[in-house]
Amino acid sequence: MDFGATRIRAALVVAVVAALLVLPPAGRRLIATGGINGDDEARYTLMARDMLARGVWFDLHVRGERTWEKPPLLPWMIAACARIRGRVTEATAQLPVGLATIVTVVATFLLADALFTRRAGLWAALILLTSYDFFANSQQVLPDMLVAAFATLAAWCFWRAVSEPSRGRWHWVAFYGAVALAVFAKGPLGLVALLSVAIWLWTEHGAAGTVRRLWQPAGIGIFALITMAWLGPFLALGPRSFAAHTIWGDWLTWYFGLPGSPGALAYWVVVGCLPWTLVGAVALAYAIRAWNAPAVRFALLWFAVPFAVLLPSAHQKMRYALAIYPGAALVVAWWADAHGTTRTIVGRVIGWVAVGGAAALVVALRMPQWWHPQMQLYVRGASWPLLLPVFAGLAVIAIAFCWGLCAGRPAFIVYGGVAGMVLILGYGIWPFNQRYNEVWNFPALVSRMDAYAPYGMPAIFKHRLDWRAIDFYAGRSPHSIETIGEFNAYVARPQHPVVVIDEEGWTTYGTQFVPMPRVLEQMAIGRETLMIVRADDGIPSGQVPRR
Repeated sequence: MDFGATRIRAALVVAVVAALLVLPPAGRRLIATGGINGDDEARYTLMARDMLARGVWFDLHVRGERTWEKPPLLPWMIAACARIRGRVTEATAQLPVGLATIVTVVATFLLADALFTRRAGLWAALILLTSYDFFANSQQVLPDMLVAAFATLAAWCFWRAVSEPSRGRWHWVAFYGAVALAVFAKGPLGLVALLSVAIWLWTEHGAAGTVRRLWQPAGIGIFALITMAWLGPFLALGPRSFAAHTIWGDWLTWYFGLPGSPGALAYWVVVGCLPWTLVGAVALAYAIRAWNAPAVRFALLWFAVPFAVLLPSAHQKMRYALAIYPGAALVVAWWADAHGTTRTIVGRVIGWVAVGGAAALVVALRMPQWWHPQMQLYVRGASWPLLLPVFAGLAVIAIAFCWGLCAGRPAFIVYGGVAGMVLILGYGIWPFNQRYNEVWNFPALVSRMDAYAPYGMPAIFKHRLDWRAIDFYAGRSPHSIETIGEFNAYVARPQHPVVVIDEEGWTTYGTQFVPMPRVLEQMAIGRETLMIVRADDGIPSGQVPRR
């Protein structure tokens, strides 16, 4: 049987499995603030909407201001998908990320297959797909998954280039093209793939050999061409502003500022790789001992280099760990394939830790007060019947890890862990999305704002509000009020327009509002209470909309 044909069939199977898990929930979750992601999701959807509305490709605006902190690849892709429906929706916004997730999983299979064995490739893809935070990122409208997809494709092209010298030229071109697209997705973060490759080459061939192999004029030309396709127009809009606002204000200060949460990335990697974190430490120990094996060293560096680069960065968010997960999946899959049959005391201990951890999580899901306040929003109110499939998935993982590690059955560990996580993630995403939509119900807020719209354009008092989700669901940007003077002047207009203000802003500044507005509506959004207020003097009785 032809080796290439079997590889293609295996890759198609991996793609189908990933699609069945990732794509069905697409579009079922609101574009909302969403806690740690701020309003980034709404920003990208609004950029795509602006692109379609004004027919622009680069000079994109959100709330009337140019936004060029990130390259526009994700908004381009959202806009392309939106043409199918004629408008930007939750589904068309999430589809590019879902497709990028499938590409990342398939590329991880191809890379592990090239580095190790076909079985290791299959296991690496399944381990990555069912890692908690990797799946969570597949459901978010953010460019990080695009970076992961292109970076993993770059790694596969690089390995083909060094392992098949006769066809290396075209693989090098594909490698540099994939790195350029990773940069196109989110800026300098995409260069981490090039850094990982350079370090591996240096360990193999020294400094001179690294430069000689990386010097590929055709590939470098492709990289320059793709990069200048977006960077050139950005610079044409104003090189000084781009340098001050983006290069310095966003890219450099993002990395070189004072760390706001030291060690947060390490914590998020531990949590984000669950349940595979349990065997990750053992896999890393084996990989370090096998440092002299080029393929193992490459997998280890593909995990370690992004981690080392991102760890000291000033701003750490959970989604930044996404660049680390493909390398982690490679290392765990290699260990399971090559050493999973070895029975050790440490393995038996980890197996029983998995049982204890699953039991503890079952209890914790019924104790919302134990969770971070942000997570309490989703855990609180979950009933036993709603959680039963999740508990079943935890039980499957606990049994698979315990018996598989104690008996030296790696296939049982991998397939049992995958089955348990598919049950947890594939089922759990639906009640989670429902609860998420209840917590971040911006469409309901916009509906109530629109009910008062005949009296004037709604406005937002920006004491702490910068919720672009309001813009997305309103189909327009509400008037923005920055100061108390602007507030007083706005509500005093003859149309008696409404203003949205958060409870803290109302408590802090309410006594300074003249005339004193009336609270018409209150609505909980996330952990805050938003108020719709208006100075309604002179409005005839009966014209005030009621709930």
